[in-house]
Amino acid sequence: MFRRLLLLCIFSAAIITPVHADDQFTKNNPDGYKYEFARSYITALSYMKDIDERWNKNTPKKLFAHDKLKMILATINDLALDSSDLLIIKHYLLKYLTSPNMLMRKVADMVVVSISREIAINHEEKSLWEDWYDLNREAQATRPKEIEFVKSQYAFELRRKEADKDIIQATVLMTKVLMSDKNKNDKGHLLAITAQQRQKLLDKLDTFGGDYLDWGLKPHQRTLESCVCVIREILEDSIWISIDEK
Repeated sequence: MFRRLLLLCIFSAAIITPVHADDQFTKNNPDGYKYEFARSYITALSYMKDIDERWNKNTPKKLFAHDKLKMILATINDLALDSSDLLIIKHYLLKYLTSPNMLMRKVADMVVVSISREIAINHEEKSLWEDWYDLNREAQATRPKEIEFVKSQYAFELRRKEADKDIIQATVLMTKVLMSDKNKNDKGHLLAITAQQRQKLLDKLDTFGGDYLDWGLKPHQRTLESCVCVIREILEDSIWISIDEK
């Protein structure tokens, strides 16, 4: 938490402190390894696809609607699988915590912190479901206990939504990383990647986030959908010029 606050203070100070008027965007977001960073970020997001499908397409409640104990065991297993995928996402961004690019570092830090929170939430919720399994197996799942169980589930869901918001915010900042440092004071429409690299990133995005959603953030989007739409907009919009097309 302290590291995250320190990074935020450093980045904020760098933005607001007047420096010899040469632009702050160049200082905090220098070109270099931006394609590699975007590729790592998009690859990390691809692991959210399985998580998204577990809870929106193949939910345990749908698969085992008529067998409560199997449904509970499947939920416990899915939470464990989610944590494994989240660890992989975290791994892809860890190396950028020491990047000389301050904006890149901030994005990585936001994702790593959010993912760590989600893993902790999964661990706690998994324990809740394990206790609920024992109560149901022993026919001790009384109505008052069920009410408390549902309340706890709701609390976990609220915490998870807060962590998801940070991932979406990090993705919005990630698109800023793709902007070239030749854009003075965050103005201009030049990307720091070539046309070929841009297409490769889009191809990677298409493997898990098909091109069927409008650009930008929309109400009621799931986390993965929001992230894909934000990235797709800057990669597809012709207003943005690739570095080798200027």
